[in-house]
Amino acid sequence: MNYIRELNAFVDWLETNPLEATAQTLWFHLMAIANKSGWPEWFAVSNLTLQAKLSVTENTLAKHRNTLVQKGRIEYRSQGKQKAGKYRIIPFSAPSLTAKNEVNHEVNDNHTSNFAAEREVLHEVNLAVNREVNHEALYKQNKTKQNETNFSLEMPARENFLPMINELNIKCRGVWDIDALEAFLGIMEPELIREALKRSEKKSVAYALEILRDWNAEKIHTVQALREHEGKRRSRSRGHRGNVVLMDKLPASVQWQQEQERSGAAMQPQEPRTVADDPELAEMLRNLHRSKKAGS
Repeated sequence: MNYIRELNAFVDWLETNPLEATAQTLWFHLMAIANKSGWPEWFAVSNLTLQAKLSVTENTLAKHRNTLVQKGRIEYRSQGKQKAGKYRIIPFSAPSLTAKNEVNHEVNDNHTSNFAAEREVLHEVNLAVNREVNHEALYKQNKTKQNETNFSLEMPARENFLPMINELNIKCRGVWDIDALEAFLGIMEPELIREALKRSEKKSVAYALEILRDWNAEKIHTVQALREHEGKRRSRSRGHRGNVVLMDKLPASVQWQQEQERSGAAMQPQEPRTVADDPELAEMLRNLHRSKKAGS
C-alpha cells in the first residue's frame, strides 16, 4: 500500500464524502498503526488504545468506527470483550508488487522533511501521523541521550491546549490546528509548546506552529534550552553602548507570517477563527470545563 498516495486520496475523498472530525482522526490513527506494523492485511488494536488516542468514550469510538465501515473505508471484526478487535484498511488503489518498497521509501522521505512541508491540509495531517509513527524511534533515541535532554519522551499524554488558546484569544482553524500542536508532544516538552502559544497571543495557532518549527530546526526541545539559546543570542547582540541589548530580528518564517497578516493575505483556504467561533472546539472547551468542575 502506498502510504502517501492513500493519505492524498483520503483527503480528496473527503471533499465529496464529508466525515466528522473524530471519524477522520480515527482513520488517520489506523493508517499510522498499519504503517508501523508493516502493512498487514488485518491488525489488532484495543478499544482502550484508540479511546486514549481520540480522547473519546467507547460508545463514541464505536459510532465513528461504524461510520468508517459503512463508508467502505475499513473492515472490523470483533474478538469479544477479552481480545482486541481486528481492523483492515480498504485502500483507494489496488496494491502492486512494488508497493511496499515504494511506501517505505516515501514514508522515510516524508518523515525526514516533515517540518519543512507546506502542503495545506496534508501538511497538518503528516504532523499528526508523525507522532504515532515515529514515537517508538523517538523514545529509543531519548533513552540513549539522557544527558542531552532534561525531559522524558515516555508515552506523552494528549495535552489539551484549548483553554490557553481561548484565554489568549488565539485564532484557530479547527481540530487540525489542535492535532498539529499535539504532534509536537514527544518531540518537545509541553511547557515549550505553551511558551509558543504565549508568544502568539491575539495572533493564530499557525503563528505558534511556525515558532515551534523554527525551534525544532534549532534543536530546541525544552524551555531550558530555549532560555540558553536566547541568552547566547542576547550576548552576541550586545552593542557598544554599555549594557544596551540590541535584539535580533525574528526568524524569517515569522517575519513572513507577520507581513501576510498585515497585508490581509489569505494564509489558508479556511479563514482562522477563535475557539468560540468553531462549534466543535467550543463544545470541546465546554466539556473540559464541565469535567474539571465535576472533579473539583
